[in-house]
Amino acid sequence: MSTPPAPEDLPAALTRLIEGEAEPHDDAQVAEMLRARPELIAQFRQQLRLDAMLRLEAEPTAEAFVESVAARTQPPADAASFVDRVKAALSSRPEAEPAARPRRSVWLQWRPLTTAAAGLVIGLFSASMVMAYVAPSLGKIITVLQDGFESGPAPRVTGIPTEPGIWSGDYTEVVGEQQGVKPESGRKMLRFLRADYDGKPNSQGSYVGDIYRLIDLRPYRREFADGGAVVQASAGFNAIAFPENEQYRVSVAMYALTAEMASTPGALGGPSLDNDALAMARKCLARLDRDPSTWQKVEGELRVPRDTEFLLIHLAVTHAARGQKRETFDGHYLDGVQVTLARRAPLP
Repeated sequence: MSTPPAPEDLPAALTRLIEGEAEPHDDAQVAEMLRARPELIAQFRQQLRLDAMLRLEAEPTAEAFVESVAARTQPPADAASFVDRVKAALSSRPEAEPAARPRRSVWLQWRPLTTAAAGLVIGLFSASMVMAYVAPSLGKIITVLQDGFESGPAPRVTGIPTEPGIWSGDYTEVVGEQQGVKPESGRKMLRFLRADYDGKPNSQGSYVGDIYRLIDLRPYRREFADGGAVVQASAGFNAIAFPENEQYRVSVAMYALTAEMASTPGALGGPSLDNDALAMARKCLARLDRDPSTWQKVEGELRVPRDTEFLLIHLAVTHAARGQKRETFDGHYLDGVQVTLARRAPLP
């Protein structure tokens, strides 16, 4: 079967989607054509990246523009020197000389993506890849983490991580269905094992199983630079049918951090984390039920301070009944972790 040619008005349809002026059937036409002509996907994706970066002209200074672009691109090996060279060139221009605005083409109209266009893009590519480029324009909901433990490295057993992109904390393992508990979705989930990793403060007698994830929010800084954004975190918890005399509490906590806080080993942890973070929020479920067929979701929200650079997610299960407290967990599970960035009205 021959591949259909691209219609002459496909570029115009793509432009209307990017500009937010889609006509009826534009989204369906573009989606169908991109499915039939996969080689056009790279062209559309590249245009979205370029369009999103050009919209960064709203940054207050040329230096901020350069840094924002660098944060949203795959940097070369000498990325730092490249940024420094561009900054030096910018600072050498006479102050009276205005920055030249890029010439607009039929593709580049500096307009936000519509909901239809965003849905089309997310359907064609992964949400994490696309959102990293178009997030500043959407101003809606940005998914910064979505993990069901289906892939990725095994969680580390080294406490709070000081690098993004990994799970670390107490002793856990990624497992499939077991003990009558099925993953909330997919084929895998995380099981809590112990609450006393090596080096944990006051690990002897610890009865709280902790797992952490550090998220770099710097690529999304424009979304909360005005104080008008919140982070929303949610996770599903489940357990085997434990005895009637036992009780368990689960929780989701979020901490807004600077880069210095996030990268300093030993600076995080213990009660001081609640006080030292730029802001924090915690949501608890006082009692986990005894039904292994139900997953209980815990959701929390944190207003993002302007100086935030990293977000630390803390998920925990706790022995809650007096006399029950111990280091081990017989069958407690975590799945469906999601963290999103959403817009709110800026605080006065």
